[in-house]
Amino acid sequence: MSAAIPVTQPEVEGSASIMRVDNLTVGYVRGDETDNIVVWEADFTLEPGAILGLAGESGCGKSTTALAAIGYRSPGAHVLSGSSRLGELDLLKLSTSQLRSIWGKRVAYVAQSAVGALNPAIPIGRQLAQPLVTHLGLHGQELRARQLELLEAVGLPDPPTALARYPFQFSGGQQQRIAIAIALSCKPEVLLLDEPTTGLDVTTQARISTLLRSLVSETGVAALYVSHDLALLGKVADRLAVMYAGEIVEIGAAADVSRRPRHPYTQALIAAIPNMDKPRNVAVIPGRPPSRVVLDACSFAPRCSYATDHTRENHPELLEVAPGHRARCFRVEEIAARPLAGSVLPIREAESEPLLDVIDVTCDYRSGRTTKTVLHSVSVTLRTGETLGIVGESGSGKSTLLRAVAGLHVPTSGSIRLRGEELAPRAVKRSRLVRRELQIVFQNPDSSLNPRHTVADLLRRPIRLFREDVSHRGEKDAMIELLEAVKLPRNMLGRYPSELSGGQKQRVAIARAFAARPSVLLCDEVTSALDVSVQATILELLADLSAHFGAAVMFVSHDLAVVRTITTRALVMKDGEVCEEAEIERLFDDPQHPYTRELLAAIPEPLVAAGAG
Repeated sequence: MSAAIPVTQPEVEGSASIMRVDNLTVGYVRGDETDNIVVWEADFTLEPGAILGLAGESGCGKSTTALAAIGYRSPGAHVLSGSSRLGELDLLKLSTSQLRSIWGKRVAYVAQSAVGALNPAIPIGRQLAQPLVTHLGLHGQELRARQLELLEAVGLPDPPTALARYPFQFSGGQQQRIAIAIALSCKPEVLLLDEPTTGLDVTTQARISTLLRSLVSETGVAALYVSHDLALLGKVADRLAVMYAGEIVEIGAAADVSRRPRHPYTQALIAAIPNMDKPRNVAVIPGRPPSRVVLDACSFAPRCSYATDHTRENHPELLEVAPGHRARCFRVEEIAARPLAGSVLPIREAESEPLLDVIDVTCDYRSGRTTKTVLHSVSVTLRTGETLGIVGESGSGKSTLLRAVAGLHVPTSGSIRLRGEELAPRAVKRSRLVRRELQIVFQNPDSSLNPRHTVADLLRRPIRLFREDVSHRGEKDAMIELLEAVKLPRNMLGRYPSELSGGQKQRVAIARAFAARPSVLLCDEVTSALDVSVQATILELLADLSAHFGAAVMFVSHDLAVVRTITTRALVMKDGEVCEEAEIERLFDDPQHPYTRELLAAIPEPLVAAGAG
């Protein structure tokens, strides 16, 4: 950190907290009837210079709670009760115009996707200037000095030159730093971080997390950090709250909650995190979270190994189980003494015969007269039945390699062969059989799922194109089978992507790829945006389907713990080249290349609950 961003904090009468949220309840309302309560009586405080982590699965109400607390409500959502006090103001009682004078100035927001948050058509200097001019009235040299101070504070190289560049001219990690700089530009009192490192590679995630921790400590801003990554929150947050089915089920000091969980859901989330010390071990949480608050029983009971008739018929209160540590469970005393055990993913021995060969492939990107080479004579062999991991930082060429194999990016030179037969460089020039055998799942389902098609439409198309064994009458059964395989209910068939959570969208994308029964599945960061419980389900699903159908998998990921869990062999890429390749155990136990050792060193230590073996 070369510069700090000073901020003056207000004094809050009778409390050291900057923001206090009490009994926040949010629901979707039609007329006078409440159809769906999605957040129930959430209570928490945000302290100066401290981070409160908010964890839980997709659809558990984390983002709804965080956004409602600052006065923002998604279409159809209504705050049914509660208060959210920022100093002397109750944000829930302010009009939209009053809130707009606060958003960006006293309360700042960092979105999950910097790509979506930054305007691609405007240089970042102008984007930094907008809140500074609007809220602080800065102009001229004073404005430029503040812009440079912000970019220097977030560690962006060469700030004067950076001001004139566009977002697409920066890496993903640099774009996220710019988004953080914009959020901190007006010296806010409260900073809301909504999954700010999801999708980033392990080294970039470590740098951004360290940056955020430093900025919060130095500026004294009160931060709410929303994430499905419990391992990350356990390291970066001061206090940790866990949400399930719209309720806070556990809250306390981050070290206490992550090391000694007192709710079975927290314990299950920790067990679901891939553990470098337990290769190929996953702990899947059975079932799915309810879509609304459950007030007449324990909402977690259908998925809980501790459940009894009493817990299924009564609703637990959030009670103190240790100083500063509260949990919503009838059986808190038994939780820490009974650690959860996972299952070991099946290993299918790869055959010696090559299935897919990538031979000396070079790929370029052209922009006007500029040509940038992103793959340099890369050669890879994928064997029948093998799961091959491909790891590296953003910009290393991992995704371009997969796109070239899929026929979505034409190589400048080299060849790609399936069972010895050279493939046409473009997917549209390949036969239907080849296109069936090579299926790809992208990182971002928002870009790969047609928003105007229902889930049924999305799954029906590959079945009709590639599954001659399925009749028209059998299509619905085939679609239901696919949804069940990725743990989605059959009533999802009639929904559109906009009606699904991020994790649900990705599971639909994976189901669509499996619909074709491919021989080679290309997975491009397919678990990076998923919560750990869904990630464990997907990893188990990929392993089971690969073993059952003999499908080979090329698995691109920035998460080395995930790579060690799912793959049997891996290669490490840097700057468009393969710098190391080995069987998975040898790669992790005895890395030879300095870059591989750097990646391994950036992996956070696994969370291990007390008493876990």
